[in-house]
Amino acid sequence: MRAVVAVACNLLFILADIMVTTLLYIRGTRISLFMEDLGNFDLFCSTVDLWVTLLVRVTLLLGAAIGVSRNVTEGPRRVADSQNLAVILCLVVMVYAVTKLLLFSEHEASLTHSPWFLSLFSWTCASSLGTVLLWKLLARVRPPRPSLKINAGSEDSGDRAPVLGPEDCSGDECEEEGEKCSDKRKGESRSTATVSQLLAYCRKDAGLLGVAFLFLLISALCEAFIPYYTGQAIDGIVIHKSMADFTKPIIYLTVFALVSSIAMGVRGGVFSLTFARLNVRLRNLLFRSLVHQEIGFFDENHTGDITSRLTSDTTQKLAKEVQNSLAQANKVAEETISSMKTVRSFANEDAEADNYFAKLQEMFQLNKRQAVAYACYMWCSCISELAMQVSILYYGGHLVVSGQMTGGTLISFVIYELELGECLEDIASVYTGLMQGVGAAEKVFEFIDRKPKLSHNGQLAPDTCKGLVEFKNVTFSYPTRPDTPILKDVSFTLRPGEVTALVGPSGSGKSSCVSLLENFYRPQQGEVFLDGHPVQEYQHSYLHARVSLVGQEPVLFARSVQNNITYGLTDCSTDAVVQAAIKANAHEFVTQLPNGYNTGVGEKGAQLSGGQKQRVAIARALIRNPHVLILDEATSALDAESEYIVQQALNTIMHRHTVLVIAHRLSTVEKAGNIIVIDKGWVVEQGSHKELMAMGGLYSKLVQRQVLGIETGADVLNPPKNSMWHLGKSKLRKEESSDSEEDFRL
Repeated sequence: MRAVVAVACNLLFILADIMVTTLLYIRGTRISLFMEDLGNFDLFCSTVDLWVTLLVRVTLLLGAAIGVSRNVTEGPRRVADSQNLAVILCLVVMVYAVTKLLLFSEHEASLTHSPWFLSLFSWTCASSLGTVLLWKLLARVRPPRPSLKINAGSEDSGDRAPVLGPEDCSGDECEEEGEKCSDKRKGESRSTATVSQLLAYCRKDAGLLGVAFLFLLISALCEAFIPYYTGQAIDGIVIHKSMADFTKPIIYLTVFALVSSIAMGVRGGVFSLTFARLNVRLRNLLFRSLVHQEIGFFDENHTGDITSRLTSDTTQKLAKEVQNSLAQANKVAEETISSMKTVRSFANEDAEADNYFAKLQEMFQLNKRQAVAYACYMWCSCISELAMQVSILYYGGHLVVSGQMTGGTLISFVIYELELGECLEDIASVYTGLMQGVGAAEKVFEFIDRKPKLSHNGQLAPDTCKGLVEFKNVTFSYPTRPDTPILKDVSFTLRPGEVTALVGPSGSGKSSCVSLLENFYRPQQGEVFLDGHPVQEYQHSYLHARVSLVGQEPVLFARSVQNNITYGLTDCSTDAVVQAAIKANAHEFVTQLPNGYNTGVGEKGAQLSGGQKQRVAIARALIRNPHVLILDEATSALDAESEYIVQQALNTIMHRHTVLVIAHRLSTVEKAGNIIVIDKGWVVEQGSHKELMAMGGLYSKLVQRQVLGIETGADVLNPPKNSMWHLGKSKLRKEESSDSEEDFRL
């Protein structure tokens, strides 16, 4: 229906254009004027050439309307692709009409028909603009979408062709056409919205922008008088041959040039200050938005891509495609540099360099397209500027020779033309920069405006916290893999003052339980409770002050040891830091560092050993005196003695906390009051070490495999002789393992 309306509007406009243009050309009734002008054509008096421009407009619109009416699917796209050509032709028609107006005004005989000509001139310009608008209307026509839905309630539904709905168009053709149409519309709407957003973020600098535009106006006004007084000065020398007639314009010229220079300097400085403030504001908003996104967002978006948006998109006016390509290259570089030890250990430096070079080549191909477009733009700009200068000199020389203009006035006009050319170039560069800025800013604003899928807006903050944790019928899959369930109907309880160990094969879902308890993700089914309330109902800061995590790969920041231990705390004494470090068995090695607790640990703690990093991370958790303490393989990088000391420190506080331990060392697991065994997302066993060993299930097999793996290592854990460790060993010696299952670890 929209195509019919658009084509009808075009046909009506074509008919109106033909009638009005012809009526104005023949001055109402003089049809014989066609033969007169064709027989004795005079560029300064005849107007038949303006009537010929009608043929250009009619040909354009009629061809576009026929194309859209015959092929509603491909026609609008082809019209949109040739939109620039239509705009250029209409601009040429309008420029020719203006030139014709100048030529027509030279002959007094033509002035008797000036009302008709002025009307024809005005209509020619207006109809050219209307042609462009109607061309855009045809380009926006959407192809009809069939529907497979049949109205079951209609009596004659069996005799009618099925009616398709948009949701039933799942074929490749429907999807492809829908994407082509919608992408272009979305691109235009996004560009408009982004420009509006850019202007909205400048509201706080409205005063500075007002000052800048004021001085811009002053500078422009002064610049407008400089060519005029330049011509007056030349006339004073050439025509009047008088110093008085020469000196006066020179004084005015000097004053206007001086004021213009001062105004331009102020305008430039204020604009630079405004853009700097805007850049700071955008960076701040972007980073604040990023750090408040849900964890799943960072699973989907690579760190290099995000940092590229933060560092490059907020400052450079690069094209959107080039910026995306640069982000991909930055992604490879960031990933390689941050994992340099791994790259070096596998001797893969050249392959990573080749990968980075391949990304740069993709960007280079886009740069080549930009270079070709820029070259075409420069050719068009230079040729049009040259044509304008030649035309002005030729026509101006004609006016000077005929006595209608002085030489100084011609020079003034030439200078005006040069300045106009510079202004048009500046406008074009500003527009190009704006569009490139829009392309780069789209992703920035997309991140700034993005609302986290998991909001941390809980308000619950009770005065007391017991630390009772309950998993009730939890089913969970990661956002990046929604079809792969990690946990399946998991239920268990962590009680205050009790150590609960979570064991199972790798990939069984142990760390996923930790992520849910930390409220990093939300389960698809079921709930995780803390003291009877879902964890998402608690205030974000309250929850993570009561629940502390020490991960198997602790992350330290490139700050001092003390700042890493007190990370996230605003008021913490040095004594509290030292006490936490003593409990984590970190105080001794910290005091031996060059600057003690003020020693920097390097990027991601690179200047500390693995065991030292884990002890600092444990101290960071203990300083908060948490109600729920999660140790996710927290002692895996410690030697036996350090682990024993840290374990003793943890034992002194465990009776006041809920402790969840994920570990593969039997010395840690067998002392837990409750052991939960997870396999393939299911809770398969639960009980104490003795009870689970007696059951002879999965846990027993995991223990037996570990005993076999370290039986040759003498007294690695040095457990007491009456511990369940030796009971497991003696039982294992009496059995022969014939299982062919994959290798598990606790």
